[in-house]
Amino acid sequence: MADDRLLMEESSLQDRDLLQRLSLYFDALDSRLRQGQGWFIFNARGGRSGRIMAFIQERVLTVGDDVSSCIMPWKEFALSAYVREVGLPELAPAVDGNSRVRHEYDLASQITRGTQAQMLNADLLVLSGLRPTHRHEALVLDETLEGRYRQRLATIVLVPDQPQALEAEFRSVDPSRAYWDRLFHRMYETSLIAV
Repeated sequence: MADDRLLMEESSLQDRDLLQRLSLYFDALDSRLRQGQGWFIFNARGGRSGRIMAFIQERVLTVGDDVSSCIMPWKEFALSAYVREVGLPELAPAVDGNSRVRHEYDLASQITRGTQAQMLNADLLVLSGLRPTHRHEALVLDETLEGRYRQRLATIVLVPDQPQALEAEFRSVDPSRAYWDRLFHRMYETSLIAV
């Protein structure tokens, strides 16, 4: 906890307030997880994102094996979404009759399914750096958050931008706004919000 105090002392006023609120959240983590309560943190880029993620990772480590968690940077999430929604379907026709391709396809499928299962079922999912640039990313995010919402599982999402910028990013990959509307509604309903 001495590291937490040092981290707070070195942070801006807004970050100190957020880290104190996060500290209270993690102090009552069992209760928050039972409620499916998470966080939607905007404007988390650069050093601010690093401080927040270091704090979250430290607190997750302190709860130990009692809580299953999945902490994933957006780049890893986006790569998994690409493999699942683009890469595997493109590779599928080449699988027949080629044992090397079949092996690679099966391995990629297994890893992708395992990653998706972990994101869907962990007691706490932390996604950092949310910035959708392709429709398949928005689709997989929508499915993941919807599945977690139905199970009442807590999700913490760190977004490098302000809410309006994130909405514009979603609008560029999904003009129908369905993914953005559902994401914002689900996160607003189940999360504490910091800007």
